Amino acid sequence: MQTQTERQEAMSAAATAPLTLGGRPFCAGESRVAVLGAGVMGPGIAQVFAEHGFDVDLCDPSPQALERACATLGESLDLKVQLGLADRTAADQALSRVRTQTDSQEALVRADLVVEAVFENADVKRAVYETVAARSAPHAVVWSNTSTMNVFELAPPALRPRLVVAHWFAPAHILPLVEVVGDEHTAPALLAETDALLRALGKAPVRLEKFVPGFIINRLLRALGREAFHLLESGVISVENLDAAVRTSLAPRMQVLGLMQRYDYTGLGLSLRNLADPRFEDAPVNLRPDALQQRVDKGELGVATGKGFYDYAGRGALELQHARDVRLWQVVRALGELVTDPRPI
Repeated sequence: MQTQTERQEAMSAAATAPLTLGGRPFCAGESRVAVLGAGVMGPGIAQVFAEHGFDVDLCDPSPQALERACATLGESLDLKVQLGLADRTAADQALSRVRTQTDSQEALVRADLVVEAVFENADVKRAVYETVAARSAPHAVVWSNTSTMNVFELAPPALRPRLVVAHWFAPAHILPLVEVVGDEHTAPALLAETDALLRALGKAPVRLEKFVPGFIINRLLRALGREAFHLLESGVISVENLDAAVRTSLAPRMQVLGLMQRYDYTGLGLSLRNLADPRFEDAPVNLRPDALQQRVDKGELGVATGKGFYDYAGRGALELQHARDVRLWQVVRALGELVTDPRPI
């Protein structure tokens, strides 16, 4: 097993090695990135590329979405300066590298990498892929940030060999994980190039061997959410205490052991007995739990509306994002390589 010094040297060598994408050189200052969609994920993805020296076109047909994205980008970079994670000059330079556009045509023509981060709707994505196939350069690689969908079925045949799912996690400018998967038309070399580029951007790519709806983390969250809603609606625990229980047990332990290595430490025999224990009643499959449906029906959608499972007392989305990001940066900085380069014990 590599020592910490050997791992750091390997990572440093990887970071300085020439990058390619689609078999062509891909480097800051020369290669351009087009991010399609300025909603939840697009601004954070654009920020990561811009901070690493790439010129980025952030495209969205909505001027209002682009205005919010600019405010988000500015706030995010200001916070890094406040926390000592970036200096003012570097933050200003990163912001200057992001150009917003309501029409993606010019951005697509000159892009070497297109990142699709539009709404999770099959018709919307299908239309975007048709536009990308028609307007982008033949060498341009396309990353989809879809969180659940089989985008390979939506893309025109000509686009599929250069299409890769690269699913980032919110907030994209802080969390390291990116789930990566291709299909039978994806060249293995393109997947390897995608991994290398993500690592150079400071991300931790995890490769899936094949496509499955929802990929890995969203499938795990779906199962966890089903049990959580069952506990809430059965009167077992309050929202606040459920969150406290997770923060003080599952969260720190999973950061060290992940999911599967935890079984090794528990003991596989005991783990098997626990899974087979008839006294446990699994949560019923309920895809519209009352605790969720009732809030949606009342328009209580979470941070965006100021109230969800918690009442945010009139604080705006940008203020709440700031509070979240301060804590996340504290966690990520404290964990160091446990989160940036996670490895089994």
